[in-house]
Formats: sequence, C-alpha cells, structure tokens
Amino acid sequence: MPDFWLGCSGWAYDDWVGPFYPAGTPPAEFLERYARVFRTVEVDSSFYRSPTPFLVRRWAERTPAGFRFALKVPRDVTHESDEANGAAVLASFLAGLAPLRSEGKLGPVVLQFPASFRAPTGVPKLERLLAAVPREYLLAVELRHGSWWTPGTEALLADRRAALVWSVVPGTEPPAWVTGEFVYCRFVGDRALTRFDRIQRDRRPDLERMKARFADEARSVGAIYGYSNNHFMGFGPATVGVLATTLGLPAPDLSRAALAPGQRRLAEPAPSGVSQREERF
Repeated sequence: MPDFWLGCSGWAYDDWVGPFYPAGTPPAEFLERYARVFRTVEVDSSFYRSPTPFLVRRWAERTPAGFRFALKVPRDVTHESDEANGAAVLASFLAGLAPLRSEGKLGPVVLQFPASFRAPTGVPKLERLLAAVPREYLLAVELRHGSWWTPGTEALLADRRAALVWSVVPGTEPPAWVTGEFVYCRFVGDRALTRFDRIQRDRRPDLERMKARFADEARSVGAIYGYSNNHFMGFGPATVGVLATTLGLPAPDLSRAALAPGQRRLAEPAPSGVSQREERF
C-alpha cells in the first residue's frame, strides 16, 4: 500500500484562527501548530514569489523530523515568456531549498502551468523545464488543458519520472497516468467561497472517485501526496480529515493545533510554567 502524505495547500489563513488555531494565535505560530496535526503541506505562496533562504531555514527549524514541504515553482518560470529570466528564477528557487533537502523535509516541487498552456505549441517549453529540474528532485507537473492528454505527453513525463498532477479542478480531468515513483493529487475548488472557517460543500463523491483511482491506478507507487485548498469544501483542515476517512485512514486530530508545548492532549494541563502564548521558535 502506498504511503499517503495528506495535507493542506498553505497554512497561513486568518479564517483558521478559532476553528483550527486557538483564538489570538499570532501568525508566527501557525506553521508549528499546523505541523502538530499534519506531516506535509503544499506551499502555495512560492508560486508568487520564491521564498528567501532565511525563510526556508525557519520552516525547517519550526517543523518536526519527517515533515515534508511540497512547493510550487514560481510563476515566472511557468507563466512568463522570458526564458533567461525563468531559468535564473528556477536555479535560485531550487538552490534556496537546500535547508529542506539537508533535513530530509523536501517533498515534490510542482510545475503548475496555466489552462492556456497547450500542446503542441507548449511542448518545447515543457521539455526544457523537465530537463532543467535535476533528477534528484521529485517533480510533479500540473497541466490543465486536454490537448496534453496524448501518449507523447505521457512519454515525456515518464522519461523524467515526473508525476502528472491529478487535479480535481473545475474544467479539466487529467488522466490517471502513473509516470513516476509517486502520485500527486490536488483538490482545488472554484473561487466562489470567500470564508474558510467551516465545511460548506459536500465533495465526497469527488473524493470517492479519487479513492477508486488510487486503488485502480496507483497501487505500485511508493507514495501518494494529496493536498486540499480551502475552496474545495470550504475549510482545508477538515477537508483533509474527510479525505483521510474516505481513504480508510485515521482522521487527523485537529485539536492538536491548540496544544501547548509538552501537552499531549487538551484534557490535560500544560506543563508547569508554560503557556500557549509563551511558545517561541
């Protein structure tokens, strides 16, 4: 059975304060509290701007051993036409991930292309970027247009051992190709929701369909990475819980995000002399 790595797309949401993080939690504490509940996260913010090496080191320091970060490659690489600038951005981005790699905390990096990126005109760019990411990095590729669902695309990804992202997103349904040692799945909703503090949509039929895909197509892989954003059902942490139970896995204990340092469960007092607000990183 594959090892499931389930988490959210991001952790820094003010709407999670109250339903997930304790009331009054400052943003500096969000990641450490998130990592008490989940063992992986997809970094969405890196799509808009490469994280600084200092920030990446802080991420490595604030998460426990075995935690994994999946990061989107900056959009300057996938969405812009300036190849020279894109190459420089990609090289800088990958170099900046060194603290995560050295701690064994780097999961896949993701090339997320826009829906306007199409075959065959986009093939040279896809080939170039597949070659530009060294093979020691786990690589996932999100393609959103049906022109890519061809044997040629499958062969390109398989040659690099890159995973096609199995996106659950309005307007597209990627094929269930297994082209690498892992599967990468993103549960993405539309942008109609504006509050992210509770489950607001029943998307269990979509989760059941993905469960069947995992069972039918992904039996041979070593790992399955699955991430939900807030828009999919309205509240990322609880959505991951529904996904876990759908897959027959233990549901994450969301209450662990409210624990004080050294506290094993909310029913017991915090260790003497330590309060939740005294926690520092």
